[in-house]
Amino acid sequence: MATKTKKSKVSTKATKATKGSKEEEVIPVNRVNNAVIKLQEYLKENGSNDNQLIDDSELEAQLQLILVNTESFTGSLKNFKPKLITVPHSIFKPWKEASTTMVKDFKTLLILKDSDINSVTSEDLIDLLPEHITIDAIISGKDLKTKYKAFEKRRAFVQDFSFILADDSIVTALPKLLGGKAYSKLNTTPIAINTRSDNKFNKTTLVNSIKRIYDTKIPVKLPRGNTMNVHLGSLEWFTPEQLTENIISVAKQFIEKYNIRTILLKSNESPVLPLYVNLEVLDKLVGSRHDAKTSVQNVIEIDGVELQLSQFEKSLLEIANPDELDSLFATQIKQAKRNLEEVEAEEEQEEQKKEQTKEQKSSAKRQKTKNKNVKN
Repeated sequence: MATKTKKSKVSTKATKATKGSKEEEVIPVNRVNNAVIKLQEYLKENGSNDNQLIDDSELEAQLQLILVNTESFTGSLKNFKPKLITVPHSIFKPWKEASTTMVKDFKTLLILKDSDINSVTSEDLIDLLPEHITIDAIISGKDLKTKYKAFEKRRAFVQDFSFILADDSIVTALPKLLGGKAYSKLNTTPIAINTRSDNKFNKTTLVNSIKRIYDTKIPVKLPRGNTMNVHLGSLEWFTPEQLTENIISVAKQFIEKYNIRTILLKSNESPVLPLYVNLEVLDKLVGSRHDAKTSVQNVIEIDGVELQLSQFEKSLLEIANPDELDSLFATQIKQAKRNLEEVEAEEEQEEQKKEQTKEQKSSAKRQKTKNKNVKN
């Protein structure tokens, strides 16, 4: 009896090991590693020359993982909170180290609840956090309403940071406080962190949350369309093996949760390299081609903007070279950016009007008080 039971356990373990091996080979490690090496070689041969600005070469080496889903990543919902993806190698640590020679220094902002703003200081966190993690500024929601109330002042302040962390309990209020411009870029989109234990502010909880995100997470903005870009950092920050491990980790997590049909890898200035194609998903897609599609499924993100495509444009997208999408849809991209600028301008005007109205009311109140005092 004991012998049979032992064999059964061994057999079960062997089965699990086989399944695990197949899962690991969803994208072969060699394929990803070779793609990373090829991109490095391409940039050495075709990258910026010595006469170009430093930030040009920085942009060229930025690496993106492009994931194409069979449907919208978020549906009709507008999701302001970035999704955190686990990776074995931090992108923030090498980013900060590299920023010493970059145009913009890597700075971290922490936004806390008004009631917690005096519970911790930047000096406290210097002692509590590892040496490679620093919090450069701590503010509250109230500071955004008062000290940084003016639209231009607030925007300039936010743009000074590369990494913004915010108490999870106030994240939903930040789009109104920070303005839509902050959410147009991933590095100025607040990342929610836990700061509380037993419903009270806790420094240990805060420190552990910061360390976990800084050392093991990549933030990703889920688009309403079906094409998503995951920013992996610079080719110059990692070894090919480290990048390979990060890419495979990201890919696995999305393949497990979504019906990912294609995964591509590219730098800002390189051709697109295919890493993964799910033939089963593509077969299902072909079979359901005649099904009704909602308008949100015709939304795609190209060159940092979301485009609403017609059915003809959607069909064109299916057969187009992903590396040529920005030129193929240049007109639509230009119009979408113009619309975005108009919306931002309207937001700015609205902010200015609100400030003027408040100032007028305050002035009228002061004048009324002054007149009352004169009469008395």
